[in-house]
Amino acid sequence: MSQEHAKAFLERMKNDEEFNGAVLRMEDSETKMAFIQREGYEFTTDELETASSSISM
Repeated sequence: MSQEHAKAFLERMKNDEEFNGAVLRMEDSETKMAFIQREGYEFTTDELETASSSISM
C-alpha cells in the first residue's frame, strides 16, 4: 500500500473519464476496492485522504 498509488489513482480519476465512470458507477465499496486493486492501485483510506489533500482535483 502506498501514497504513490493513491496519488496515481487520483490522477487517473481526474484524467481518464472511462475509468472514473467505471469506479463511480460501482455502488458497493468492496466491489469498488477490488476493481481498483485489480487495476494495480494499493492504498489505505488514510493514504487516499493524504494524497487528495496534496493534489488539486
